[in-house]
Amino acid sequence: MPFRLRRSLALAAVVGATVFATTACDSGADAPAAAVQSGDAGSPAAGSPVIGSSAVSAPAAGTPSASDDGQAPASPGAGKGGDSGEEAGDACTTDKVQLEFADAGGTRPAVLLKATNISDTACTAYGFPSVGHPGAQAPVAAAPRTDAHATVDLDPGETAYAALLLPEKGAHPRQATSFTLGLRGKDGDPLDATATLKAPGEGLTVNDASRVTAWQADQEDALG
Repeated sequence: MPFRLRRSLALAAVVGATVFATTACDSGADAPAAAVQSGDAGSPAAGSPVIGSSAVSAPAAGTPSASDDGQAPASPGAGKGGDSGEEAGDACTTDKVQLEFADAGGTRPAVLLKATNISDTACTAYGFPSVGHPGAQAPVAAAPRTDAHATVDLDPGETAYAALLLPEKGAHPRQATSFTLGLRGKDGDPLDATATLKAPGEGLTVNDASRVTAWQADQEDALG
């Protein structure tokens, strides 16, 4: 074969091999792209970061769950009110208090009754004093609007006041030179023990309209 012809055939073979190799490379480069396009676009590969999404992280150990109300559990009995267990003071009795008359002052027909705690313990004056006098068929009645459940707590040395009202107009007037004074218990009933007091001056004029007020911590309140 002439030399020129063999050279041409050899050159053609080299060119053909080069074209085949280039085509094969192009086909290999396109294969991954085709694979990606055929996949689900909404399903990112495992381990790939999700951009624009909010990831919900699990709560750390010891962190209250969503069902917790955020408040610490109450301790037993916390925040609950209850009875203090304290009772009202023991009723004042005639051996614990000194009972006496006192001038009411002013022009109102009345005298004050004083009950001073002379003991070393506190006591309570309940309601209104029980006031009697010789010849009376019943103790002096309570004045209108008198609080029969009034209480005055007396520490040692303190005094409660009540008033014996002596209106001039009333049936069956009489001069009383002595009176019996009694105290009441928690139930409002008169206690058995009483004290006998001499009336101030030449005596006090009492009648069916005479009244007594409840014990008060202030003498002005007692006089009304």
